[in-house]
Amino acid sequence: MKFLLALASLLFFSVKAAIAQSQPLLVDGGQPRAEIVIAENPARMARLAAQELQTYVQKVSGATLPIVTTESGGGRIPIYVGKSAATEKLKVGGDELRHGAFRMVSGERWLALVGRDRDYTPREPWPHTARDLERVRSEWDTLTGEKWEMDLNLRQTFKMENKELGVWEQDERGSLNAVHEFLRGLGVRWYLPGDIGEIVPKQASIALPKGDRTVIPDFPLRYPYQYGKRFAGKTEETLWQLRLGLNQAPDLIGPGYVAHGTNNVHAREEVKKAHPEYYTLIDGKRDTAESGKPCLSSPGLREQNVKYVRAMFDKMEIPVVSVMPADGYVGMCQCDLCKGKETPERGSFGRFSDYVWGYVDAVGRELLKTHPDRKIICVAYGASVLPPTKIEKLSPNIIVCIAQQRASFYEKERREWMDELRRNWLVKLPAGGTSLCNYEYYLHPRQERAYAFLPVYFPHAIAEDLRSLKGISMGDYMEFYREADLKAFGVNALNLYVTSRLWWDSSLDVDAMINEYCRDLYGPASEEMKAFIAYGEAHWMGMNQSSEQIAEAFTLLAKAQQKVAADSLPGKRIALVADYIQPLVARREQLLRTAGRENARVLRINDKDGKEISLDGKLDEPLWKKMSAYQTGELVDCTTGKVTRAKTRFHVFFSDNALYFGMRCDDLDMANVQNTGDKNDDPRILEGDNLQLLFETQNHAFYQIAVNAAGRVLDVDHDGEPKPAWSSGAKVATFTGDKFWSVEIRLPLGGDLQDAVDPLNGISGRKPAATYPWYFNVCRQRVRNGTVERFALSPTSKPDFLDPMKFARLNGYAPPANWEKEKQRRADAKAAPDSN
Repeated sequence: MKFLLALASLLFFSVKAAIAQSQPLLVDGGQPRAEIVIAENPARMARLAAQELQTYVQKVSGATLPIVTTESGGGRIPIYVGKSAATEKLKVGGDELRHGAFRMVSGERWLALVGRDRDYTPREPWPHTARDLERVRSEWDTLTGEKWEMDLNLRQTFKMENKELGVWEQDERGSLNAVHEFLRGLGVRWYLPGDIGEIVPKQASIALPKGDRTVIPDFPLRYPYQYGKRFAGKTEETLWQLRLGLNQAPDLIGPGYVAHGTNNVHAREEVKKAHPEYYTLIDGKRDTAESGKPCLSSPGLREQNVKYVRAMFDKMEIPVVSVMPADGYVGMCQCDLCKGKETPERGSFGRFSDYVWGYVDAVGRELLKTHPDRKIICVAYGASVLPPTKIEKLSPNIIVCIAQQRASFYEKERREWMDELRRNWLVKLPAGGTSLCNYEYYLHPRQERAYAFLPVYFPHAIAEDLRSLKGISMGDYMEFYREADLKAFGVNALNLYVTSRLWWDSSLDVDAMINEYCRDLYGPASEEMKAFIAYGEAHWMGMNQSSEQIAEAFTLLAKAQQKVAADSLPGKRIALVADYIQPLVARREQLLRTAGRENARVLRINDKDGKEISLDGKLDEPLWKKMSAYQTGELVDCTTGKVTRAKTRFHVFFSDNALYFGMRCDDLDMANVQNTGDKNDDPRILEGDNLQLLFETQNHAFYQIAVNAAGRVLDVDHDGEPKPAWSSGAKVATFTGDKFWSVEIRLPLGGDLQDAVDPLNGISGRKPAATYPWYFNVCRQRVRNGTVERFALSPTSKPDFLDPMKFARLNGYAPPANWEKEKQRRADAKAAPDSN
């Protein structure tokens, strides 16, 4: 049946065959023989659809079809775009087609491209600009009589309108999808935003196709939230997103953010002060940091959550609202009401499942009493991925959105585990697949992620997963990483394109799509780019640890580059890929240089707000006290590795393109601290008490910064011969207490090209990432009565700090090891004596 539908589609759009059969022509030898007919007052997207049709017919054939509201006669073939009096007369409707579905039907001398088109109108109060949020919050408080936060998406409503096009992200646009499908039948493709990603074959004549085709997408929810790329941005970006056939589906999942909705009830300071019982109790303290972590046993919190959702239903007329706890929800509340509610035996993915879903279900059942036609949504995420065991069926008004990463499904066991997880969730949902969707992540290009800069292609995993989801899922709400313009998009563009087409028809041949993608974009280098993509798909998961695989990837890409001129369109498209993976050159050199560091200690930086730091050396800001073990290190004896009597601890984080270090040296003999050296860059600083930061960036090995308690600084570049003339540009502050001295350092990063720009100033390197790490050591020297003590984060086994092979590793974000723990738990369960 799928083959017949595909064949019908080909016949409908086989322009050359139509011309050969002497069918009427819409364009004849570059001359217009048709006109585009729209309603007198069309929906916004119908008007845009007519403009898109006019634009691309002109690009394809050179002919400009006029847009009219009344047929002009004179033998011109009318192309009806969107609902109008003419389509009603022809009984060609599209209002019943939802979620972007459309109809393409032709008569003897007419063509209709129609679907459901609806203009979205945001409900007040909503911010019309970024500066309007204060007014909106005030009106929101008045409207609700509470001190709740507004939903994240509603706070960003102004970003969802493109004023130049006059459209909203939530506008329904079936007719526009019909036009784009018609244009795809002419060979037009949109792989990337702008001219660089556009394919427009030329043909002087375009025939009137024959047929009657209704196209309904396999998945109604087709929404990639592309970081920083909302409709209010560049118009060419907005148009490209529209041409992908996406759908936010606000009627299915709501216009708000699907995750962490419970934050809105307890995030504000007024609530924290008035109701500390709403928050998780950890070691005797309520966790109110940032938005706070909720105590899900609190009756007051649950009542407020119900009230909040009802306000969203009634005041804002929103059909679906998120009821989900905060991000980073990993600490079980220790209050009396929460005792016994954790289920650690269910592992990392299930220890909070009954706790979280019990709360969500209770809220859902209360709401069902007053709003049986509305729904709530919660993401199965973190420690509550697994379905609850103590609830046979969830309340029928609950939508479950499973957090997943289909790129990881190269691992067969994980793929099978996800299939099992979905089956288990479907048992809990009275409405089955109409209450199930995915929260998907295509975030590999994000610099601090484990797989940044790698050729992470996974089109076959996408195809396999979406085929398995058809009929049991509404589709995907996706986080998709983007940077400015097309930066970091060269690789991930293929993944999104394949996904966007498979959302419509999951049976499509993914290999045929890849062939077409490479032929269209890369031209003479098509075969070479296919080989590069295939190699990336097979090896990306381990490439960041293999100098051989990195070398092979660049060899394959070089073969493609040799086939095209660098300034040609195919050359520029290949350059998007080459520029993205370029940091792997330095990573390969780093791997070759540091092959003996497999067992290096690993620390990990997170992003924090550096504006919270006064940079006075005191380390008394709350931010320093909240640092996790991943961002904290303690120094040991440099030679023996044993614990020292004089303690030294440091923390590290990243903010605004700089690394921040906070270091504290305990010392009961502060009166005899040896501050040697008379000024900055005095080499005698190294003779007395000092702290040293030694670090190798991705492309520079290595730098040394030494600081003493008097605040004097020495920085040296050790790449080749030591260069004491080098200046790091670091900002350093010290503080001396009764029994300690401490240091705060801000290290601004100059980027990979800093060495070339100014080798004697600035740090050459970029933010540490798991793929793209730094290696470093934090060291302390203490001198008393002629005795020298040396401490280090990573001991060198000798009285010398300057051994880069002993450096620890500084990563960026690393994925939680929950899956590895789950695999071990499953393996242990199978190996148990009573296992079946």
